[in-house]
Amino acid sequence: MNTSRREFFKVSLLGSAILLVGSSLSAIALANPSTKNLQKFDFLQASDADFLLALAPVMLKSNYPGVLAEDAGVRLLMAVDQQIITLGEHSQKQLRQLFDLMSSTTFRYLVGAPTSDWNVTPAKEIESFLQGWKNSLFSLKRTGYASLGKLIIMSWYAQSENYLQAGYPGPPKIYPSQE
Repeated sequence: MNTSRREFFKVSLLGSAILLVGSSLSAIALANPSTKNLQKFDFLQASDADFLLALAPVMLKSNYPGVLAEDAGVRLLMAVDQQIITLGEHSQKQLRQLFDLMSSTTFRYLVGAPTSDWNVTPAKEIESFLQGWKNSLFSLKRTGYASLGKLIIMSWYAQSENYLQAGYPGPPKIYPSQE
């Protein structure tokens, strides 16, 4: 096949146009989140909930769902949502970018995350993805791993029902002074 510079330029232009259209469609899809469960949360979106619920069993190991059983997922998501609301605006924007990134199959592929829907991704794949981010040469991935880990673990163990799993007897009881 004999290709000229002109043909190469045409193919390059066509490829660029396809990439532009594809990325625009991804941005539009990310800008219109699903409305499932939005009434329950101040910050989280439905895709964020799927992502966090997929990570929870891997990060919390045998402590999830623990004593909360059926309510574990909802309780964790409510706690994560409240934790995020207490963060500063800059941190919230960064988390929104991370959650949006993890809701796009294309972008997940680019950052080494599983490309299947989070609610059907096997725990082994999620574990491998998290280990890859934890041990990455890129500080951005390590920071993402640390942020997700702290957010999920703090939100889980801040619930009084989970104190015993952490070996924490609970806050000390304060008795009123007898004056």
